[in-house]
Amino acid sequence: MEGEDARYWDMFSRVDEDKKFVEAGKKGRLRFQLGQRDIFAKGIYYSGRYLRQMEEIFRQEGLPIELTRLPFVESSFNLKARSRVGASGIWQFMRSTARLYMRMDKSADERNDPLRATRAAAKKLRDNYRMLKAWPLAVTAYNHGPSGVKRLTEKVGTTDIVELIDVRKGRFGFASASFFASFLAALDVERNADKYFGVLEVMPELRGAEIQLTKVQSAKEFLRWFNNDLELARVLNPHITEPVWKGRSPLSKRHMIRVPLTTEAQARSELN
Repeated sequence: MEGEDARYWDMFSRVDEDKKFVEAGKKGRLRFQLGQRDIFAKGIYYSGRYLRQMEEIFRQEGLPIELTRLPFVESSFNLKARSRVGASGIWQFMRSTARLYMRMDKSADERNDPLRATRAAAKKLRDNYRMLKAWPLAVTAYNHGPSGVKRLTEKVGTTDIVELIDVRKGRFGFASASFFASFLAALDVERNADKYFGVLEVMPELRGAEIQLTKVQSAKEFLRWFNNDLELARVLNPHITEPVWKGRSPLSKRHMIRVPLTTEAQARSELN
């Protein structure tokens, strides 16, 4: 046995089941999607803007930094990712869940700010872990919902993620059952990107200073802190909605805005 056959044989060497190859090949156990390689590579490129700061946020929240790779599963770091059921941003928050952790109004949707959404995701994952007491379950609950995972563990009588995956019934279908495995796969691919893709370019880190407005500001007014560079202002503040950019709605004095480091002192001085 050699080549791919030997590689697959080795992968199954630690599985202690008589019919492990038959079971692995059963209908519904394996799916694949074409084109994912290019999408993932693009995700690695865009992730360079945010990953270091995302890891720091998770450290501050006391969570494993490996969890910052979940957006590779959720959105491949596509800032414009929108699902048909209304999830938005790199962490794919639904509106109902997002309102528990971040700001959403006519002027700002913080689901679309990768760093603010990361803070919210850390809190959500921590809440999941507190309820479910195991990271495989907490991660799965990010997709399926913590209450749904909790009910399933009680119904099946186990907290073993492998046994839960084997059960796979009702609303706990392929997507939910595969979510933790997808995360582990994404984590491995990102960590070993050179092995899977060769040398990849990544975007430079996006740096800015967050300040809280102390007075109402229209886009025309706050753009002075960006030297009237609208594109830069949009890149630093993807959570600000179109009505603000088009001058139809201002930002209130409680909104957060991210400005270039070079104009932070000016902005803070003018707001005091």
